[in-house]
Amino acid sequence: MKKIILILIGLTFIFNSCNKNENETTEILPNATVLGKGLDCGNSYLIKFNDDFSGIPENSLNKTFYEINLPDDFKIEGKHVYIEYREPEEGELMVCTTMGPGYYQIYVTKVE
Repeated sequence: MKKIILILIGLTFIFNSCNKNENETTEILPNATVLGKGLDCGNSYLIKFNDDFSGIPENSLNKTFYEINLPDDFKIEGKHVYIEYREPEEGELMVCTTMGPGYYQIYVTKVE
């Protein structure tokens, strides 16, 4: 009887230790880099998506965009970030001069 109890306790311990901890957080890998402040769109920064990142608008210039709604904490040149975005709506587009390249604009919805 003692052997059966010890086997059951041992099996319970093994099964419980093999389960994934639900409190573990999955690491989110950066998909873009903050390049720095742009030349012609006020205080907007340029964001360059990684070469292996897909799903960005077709006519992008070297996967680089002007950001709209990037929090100040992330406006650091060279900072690697994870960004979720959408296309800006009509009232959100920035008016830019034509001093620099005409980068498209993205509206940042989430950044880590």
